[in-house]
Amino acid sequence: MREINRKVVKIQNEGLGEHCLRDLNDEINKLIRERSHWEWHIVELGCPNYAKHVAKMTDFEGNIVNVPNPSGHAPRYRYFGATKKLLGVRELFEKLFGLQKRRTRYDIYKRIDVSYYGYRDEDDGVLERVEGPIKAKVRVENDEE
Repeated sequence: MREINRKVVKIQNEGLGEHCLRDLNDEINKLIRERSHWEWHIVELGCPNYAKHVAKMTDFEGNIVNVPNPSGHAPRYRYFGATKKLLGVRELFEKLFGLQKRRTRYDIYKRIDVSYYGYRDEDDGVLERVEGPIKAKVRVENDEE
């Protein structure tokens, strides 16, 4: 993990040159692949699966990128730091993977209406069917006391 972190910090430097950036990116992907193999062995031994909580891939602007992978696992090859700005990589993000903009707080609140707060729960009648017998039972118990 430390080695991956050091290389990810190093790859943020845009002045390294294209070949050095590509080599660093390849090394990081190799280390991540090795780490995932170890995580798989840990799961086989019966320990918790920590690989489920993998960070999502983002492009240079911070937009979440949907990476289609038939196996359903995380993407096999990732681009880090300044490699996202290299010629060909930026176009790859723009063309192949549909960019999904991060939702702003305004977009999230825009979809919240009265039903979110539960004010329309009684309109469909489901709540009355579920709570009706229980309310009657509670009334009978209160009357007995």
